[in-house]
Amino acid sequence: MKDLAEMLEEELSEAVEVKNPKSLHRYISLLTGNYVEQNIHERQYNELTGSIKEMLSSMKEGFHRVDERFAAQDRHFEAQQKQMDERFDATQKQMDERFTALQKQMDLRFEATQTQMHEQFTALQKQMDARFDASQKQIDERFEANNRRFDDMNRHFDDMNRRFDKQHKLISLGFTAITLIIAAFNLTIILS
Repeated sequence: MKDLAEMLEEELSEAVEVKNPKSLHRYISLLTGNYVEQNIHERQYNELTGSIKEMLSSMKEGFHRVDERFAAQDRHFEAQQKQMDERFDATQKQMDERFTALQKQMDLRFEATQTQMHEQFTALQKQMDARFDASQKQIDERFEANNRRFDDMNRHFDDMNRRFDKQHKLISLGFTAITLIIAAFNLTIILS
């Protein structure tokens, strides 16, 4: 910088008539000082611009990496959601199959019990009818009072039949209620 100041001072002193050499020296010092300060400012501005560009580039790269991480997390969450949906569907299917199998088993047991009870009742009814007919033939003419007694017994059997029918209905309702409770319990397990 000193060389530039000296060159300018020599050139100006030869080009124009210098009345005050100190004034010329101060003028050249101010001129080169402004030039040096302008260079310093320009260099700092360029460094600052470069730093800002680097920072912008770094920020863009960081945003890009964050976007990639979010995309990876989205894919991960979607895979987890799909896996959970598949597990839920499999559990639902298994529960449906188990419920259907249980329902079939209960239906078979109920039908078997109903058939067995009907057969026993029919056999009992046939046996009672046969015994009653035999007794009726033996004492029908002589014991009219016994006929009234047997009529009372028939009413009693009718009451028993009604009770049996009521009991049969209650058992049916009980099985139906148990089936509904099991279904509700399975649904609460599935939904929770």
